[in-house]
Amino acid sequence: MNLILFSCKARLNSYFRQKKALRLFLLAIGVVLSAMYSWIFAELLQKTAQGALELTVEKTISYTNLLLLAVIILRGFFPAYIPRAEFISRLYPIKPIKRFWLELVVELASPFYFILFNFLMMLFLLSPIYGFAFFMQSIMVMVAAHVTRRSLQLFVERRMRWGHSTFISAAVMGAAFLALQAKAPMFEPNDSLPMLLVHIASLASFVVSNFLLEQAAVEPRLKVVSHTSNSRRSLGWRLFKNNKTAKQLLFFAIGFKLLMLAVDATVFTNKGFHVFDKNMSMWLFVGPLVLYSYVFNNLWGFYKNMWLTIERTTGNYKDFLKTCLLALRIPLMIDAGLMIAYVAIFNHEHAMFILLMYATAILVLTPISIVASIVSPVVVKGGAMSFSAKTSYLFNFISILLMGMLFLPLIHPLLYLIYPLLIGIAFFALVAVLKEYKSYKYKLFETFFKA
Repeated sequence: MNLILFSCKARLNSYFRQKKALRLFLLAIGVVLSAMYSWIFAELLQKTAQGALELTVEKTISYTNLLLLAVIILRGFFPAYIPRAEFISRLYPIKPIKRFWLELVVELASPFYFILFNFLMMLFLLSPIYGFAFFMQSIMVMVAAHVTRRSLQLFVERRMRWGHSTFISAAVMGAAFLALQAKAPMFEPNDSLPMLLVHIASLASFVVSNFLLEQAAVEPRLKVVSHTSNSRRSLGWRLFKNNKTAKQLLFFAIGFKLLMLAVDATVFTNKGFHVFDKNMSMWLFVGPLVLYSYVFNNLWGFYKNMWLTIERTTGNYKDFLKTCLLALRIPLMIDAGLMIAYVAIFNHEHAMFILLMYATAILVLTPISIVASIVSPVVVKGGAMSFSAKTSYLFNFISILLMGMLFLPLIHPLLYLIYPLLIGIAFFALVAVLKEYKSYKYKLFETFFKA
């Protein structure tokens, strides 16, 4: 217990060690926003109970829990992938079960979960309809979402011993949990005490399955660089293959996009409409935005030795741009192939818009990614196990904003005129940064090689 308390205190101190005033201000904003949203949801529940809305109280609470579930899981993967943290070195003599509980508790002791818990607590205090049983279900949904995210991160970062007894046990317990959720979902409100106890027991088994899954996982392979004497081998392919962290994140980004397209294709096949039409924000996953937000917005952070090689040999702008495009080429070709296959099979009615939007997104996001790589570089430390985003949050949100503006033609075709404007702004920003590159290159060197 003392070790857990010490680790929680150390983590919170590390969060506020740098830029303390700014982070305290952001935390205060988060608390205020959570209180405001809890008041909004309390009013929504009140109006629903009075029959002013078509929704029922149960549906409103279930949608709230689903929103909570989605926010927690997606937070670890979008707009940038956040790897799992190791709070204690592997060399420290501590039992696996103790290490697991330590990491689980310390991960929950964060400003993000504090804000979410504040939202649920305020909703519980403000709304008489949102009783203690519903509050406990929401807490269980929050823990289940966190454990789900941990499990997904294990599959991304670690090699699994698929035939090991711990993995088989974890798979059986996880399958039992999913079967129960399919029969009686945890996110649907139920004030029955026996059902609440069943959900608590199933959540406990899911946590145990996560522990067993962690024991079935082994350390990631060491970085292996492949060399070839074949001059015909593409430099872009070798860049994509040799950088394990970049390759891992790019594969995950492509898999994430494939999952979103598969969800829309399944809904369209079964119900005859597109998820993207019901929720416009889902269009973000049709374009190449995920690839840029995971890797390309910090290209030189992943290929810092390539940047140094070009800088020390020619320093020519053409060489910088050529190397950037080589690194982007293979992942974008895979991503574009998936998108074209999706359009050809499942989405003929939006084909013109999707193709124009995708091509424009590449022309807009590529210059922005080069600008981000030069202006706001981020050090990629120690492979996939560092607890930090690999790209700039600022430029990720700029990319999301620009990508969102590409959806405006869905409102009216005349808004296609905004496309050349955004392309012009992106290339103007690139030219402006390249002109000031002589001052930025010192920042790049200090960031990558003196950090």
